[in-house]
Amino acid sequence: MLIESLMFFARAGGGGSGSSGGSLILMLPAAVSGGVAGFVKRKTRSKIAGFLVGVAVGLVFSLLYLADLMWFICAVISTFVGAAVSVFVDKLKLFRQNSEAATNTVRQASSADSLWQPDNLTNYARQVFERFQYDWSNLDYESIRKYTTQRYSNHIGLVMQALRQMGRRNIVDNVRINEAIFADAHDDANNQSDRVSVAFLAEADDRLEEVATGKKIRSTNEEFAEKWNFVREGNEWKLDGINQPTEDVNTLVGSLNKFAKDNGMYFSLDWGRLLLPKGGNLFLPRYFNSADVNNHVIGIWDGGILVQLYTCVLKNGNGFTDEGKNKDEVNYLIGQIMLPKSYGGILVDRDDNSIFRKRIISPIGYKKVEMEWGDFNKRYTIFATNEDQAASFELLNPSFMAWLYDQDIKANIEVMGNIVILYARVSSDEKRYAEMLEILRRAHKELKM
Repeated sequence: MLIESLMFFARAGGGGSGSSGGSLILMLPAAVSGGVAGFVKRKTRSKIAGFLVGVAVGLVFSLLYLADLMWFICAVISTFVGAAVSVFVDKLKLFRQNSEAATNTVRQASSADSLWQPDNLTNYARQVFERFQYDWSNLDYESIRKYTTQRYSNHIGLVMQALRQMGRRNIVDNVRINEAIFADAHDDANNQSDRVSVAFLAEADDRLEEVATGKKIRSTNEEFAEKWNFVREGNEWKLDGINQPTEDVNTLVGSLNKFAKDNGMYFSLDWGRLLLPKGGNLFLPRYFNSADVNNHVIGIWDGGILVQLYTCVLKNGNGFTDEGKNKDEVNYLIGQIMLPKSYGGILVDRDDNSIFRKRIISPIGYKKVEMEWGDFNKRYTIFATNEDQAASFELLNPSFMAWLYDQDIKANIEVMGNIVILYARVSSDEKRYAEMLEILRRAHKELKM
């Protein structure tokens, strides 16, 4: 974890001016002390031990690598901050806000209904928490269906299907629950709308890997907080969703949830990078770990084709503004389709008359492909790893590409094996899902799936 922390801070501070280099120097002690403090806390189960050892290691690191007195003083401060944040920050803080009221609701309800008995309810939630990690790791959909609602099991099933199609698995083991509290509760008069949420503070070895090779895509063993939501079905509690403490329930989330339901799809605010393609040219490997993926919508169309919509923020200057200036964050709206066959690598860059967005040199392993339609070549530039595969790609036809060019949302196309993504730059407050969904529907029709 220490090395991963250092790499994270190096990515965050690299590529800038001299001032960013100074910021990196100050971040390193915090990364060192925070990584060590978290590790020691997990091993000893003691916050004090974690903090003291983290501070000690951070100070030694600062003393060895920073000779200048002022830099050393700043580094000492950074060391204490890093260790304190890693050990003492309450990750359940957001979920504690309503915990007292929720606990009282559970206790009052239990006086007339044994299904609300607090200890039994907490123990059941713990069992589901641990069982879900095991079933999720083994992609055991049939087992998950037994303790989840129909809606949530359908959603989980689609995500599992996407993982399979991408040749991935997300293994979560060595699970340990450090704390469990009631976060929300509602006792309905006729038991038809009973619901309860249990927030967990836990830790586990969480890794995303390729099934074929066992190669690790990413991993973490950081302590985490989640709220697990249960609803009553007869005399049983069924898991109906999982929330992260960073999730912000607002008008936008409500509208996207409705959008998903109206289109027979499923919405989740934060699925992380589980289903994010790795490789290609938009998702370069060096940006994969810093990509922020949110507002995920997934569904299945005729022919068993999985379709996804999500927003992605690529950080660390991956992109330019229209004026050609470096931009720390670039926001994309992405539509993604999984195909039953591979087309290799294909890039279709829209020519929007901006020299700062025009790709001058072919990416490594790609070559420029000229199509036989003159207007097409004026509007788009195509690069492919295999010219024959590009020629057979059904979307590259005059009718569809002319229609795509005339859409208000300016979309480009990238193909990575059996994954097709259509992506457009949007502002941070734009979520033009309906427009991108229409593009995906048209693309789905052209692909003749």
